[in-house]
Amino acid sequence: MHILPVDRALSIYGALADRSETKGARERLSRHLMKLYIDGEKDEHRLTVHGLSYLRELDREIDSRN
Repeated sequence: MHILPVDRALSIYGALADRSETKGARERLSRHLMKLYIDGEKDEHRLTVHGLSYLRELDREIDSRN
């Protein structure tokens, strides 16, 4: 898998959510997208969308702890 969907998702999410990248987000997102890629999702645009959803859930999880 190209790293592009990870970078693209982090960039788009950062701009839309007006939030900086949280610690460990890139690594967790990379693992998540790699699993999807290995499971058969090869479309970079779909992987980016999955990445955006994952980052939203990650932020919700972090916000719920605070």
